[in-house]
Amino acid sequence: MKFNPKVSYILGILNAERTLEECLKGIYKQKYPLKKFEVILVDGGSSDGTLDIIKGFQRKYDNIRLLHNPKKLSEGKGMSKDMGVKAAKHDILIFLDHDNIIVESNWLENMLEPFKDKKIMATQSLLQSRPGDSLFLHYINGVGVEDPFAVPYSLVSQVVLHSQQFPLENNAYYTYTVKGNPPLFGGANGAAFRKSVFTIIGGYTRDVDIYAAMGDQFMKVAVPLHGRVYHQTSSSMALYLKKKATYYYRFIANDVSWKQYRWVPKGFRGNIKFWLMIASNLSFITPFLLSLNQAIKRREAFWLLHAPFLWYITMIYGITTLIKIKNFFRYA
Repeated sequence: MKFNPKVSYILGILNAERTLEECLKGIYKQKYPLKKFEVILVDGGSSDGTLDIIKGFQRKYDNIRLLHNPKKLSEGKGMSKDMGVKAAKHDILIFLDHDNIIVESNWLENMLEPFKDKKIMATQSLLQSRPGDSLFLHYINGVGVEDPFAVPYSLVSQVVLHSQQFPLENNAYYTYTVKGNPPLFGGANGAAFRKSVFTIIGGYTRDVDIYAAMGDQFMKVAVPLHGRVYHQTSSSMALYLKKKATYYYRFIANDVSWKQYRWVPKGFRGNIKFWLMIASNLSFITPFLLSLNQAIKRREAFWLLHAPFLWYITMIYGITTLIKIKNFFRYA
C-alpha cells in the first residue's frame, strides 16, 4: 500500500506577494491526493497583495484555511507558526516559508518516506538553486542555510559539506540524532515534523529552539537525498545584510531572554571554541581556503562569496552585540 499520510502545510506570512503565488503553486503541483493535505496560512496583517493571492487559491481549492495573527511575527510562542500547529488537523506538519519554492513534483513523497520508520520524528529538505540566479542566490541555496555564520551549526550545511559523516538509510536519506551543545539544527526552508514532537517539547517556538528541545530527547531526523526546495530570499546581498541586522538587533534586544538554543556553548572549552570561530571568521584566511576548496572541488564559483559574506555578517553581529553587550553576557 502506498504511504500517503495526511499532512498539514503551515505558512506564517506577512506581505508575501513577491513569492507566495509561486510557493503555493509548488504545493499544489505535488503528486499527492488533495484530500490528504490541508494548507494553513497565518497572516500577520499583510498590506500588499498577499490576501488577494490567497483568495485566488481559495476559489480553486477548498483545503486552504486563512488565520490572522494580530502580533504579526511568524516565530515564537503564540505567533503565526505556533497558531498553525495548534490549528492543524493532521499528524504530520510541513513548514514552508513564503519564499520557499518546491522544485520537484514528488518533493512531498520524498519528505514523507522516512516517516515509515517510527523512530524518525522530523525530516529536513535540502536546497537547490535555479538557472539564471545571481551568485548570491546560488550561494544561499548551495551552502544550504541563509546565514553563513550558522554553517557550523546547520544540519543542511553539514550534510552538504560532510555527507560522509551521516548514516545513509536505504540509499534514500541521511539520518541524524539531535544531540550536542549545541546540536545541529534544521526546521526551516522545507521541514516536516510529527505533530507529537510539539506535544513532547511543549509547543512550537522557533526552528533552532525546537531542535534544542529535540536534542534533550535525542530525537532522530532524516534528510532526504531527493526532493529540493529553492529559497528565493532577498535578491541581493546588500538587502539581505540589512534584513539580518534588523533581525539580530531584535534578537539581542528582546528575544534573548527566552531562547533555548545557545550559539555560545556552555563551559570553558565551548566558549574558547566559539571565540576561535569568531577569530577565524574575521581572519578571512580560513573561510577563504574552505570556499576555494569547495569552488574547485564542485566547480561552482559561488563558493567564493563565503569568506567576504561571513566577514560582513560577523561584523554586523559584533557591532550589534556591542550596542546590547549586557544582554549578550546574560545570554552567553
